[in-house]
Amino acid sequence: MKRILCAALAAVLLLSVILCGCAPPVDKTPDKYTDIKWVTPDYSFRFNPDDDCKGNFNFGDTKYNIQVKFEKSHVTVTDIDKDQKLFEGEWMYEDGNHLYIHSVKYNTEDYEEMKKNYSEFFRLHQESLKKDNTEGTQEETK
Repeated sequence: MKRILCAALAAVLLLSVILCGCAPPVDKTPDKYTDIKWVTPDYSFRFNPDDDCKGNFNFGDTKYNIQVKFEKSHVTVTDIDKDQKLFEGEWMYEDGNHLYIHSVKYNTEDYEEMKKNYSEFFRLHQESLKKDNTEGTQEETK
């Protein structure tokens, strides 16, 4: 009787872990948005989906020109000047329109300075881009 009860309890626990661990389906990945820019509150990390997810990442006194690529729940940030991976991590949406990049792993072999970067996650929000029809440029608005 104890074995049956333990087996049933284990099955219920396993089923609950499987069901609760599943991420909800995502309508579109962060690179599929238009007319917005993803930015951190301090603007140290930002990219524009309309510009092939190019942007910049600032660390210390260095500004890196980057390109961000999303694959399922994985994200890779590449230094486009050196054509090398700068860092990678996992992504998900948080609180609706916020992009949360977590489990960040820096490429410390090619970027020695990243050994001093202790940021393990980034929280980005959408900043809308308004097209100015008179000059043909994009103006940032909040």
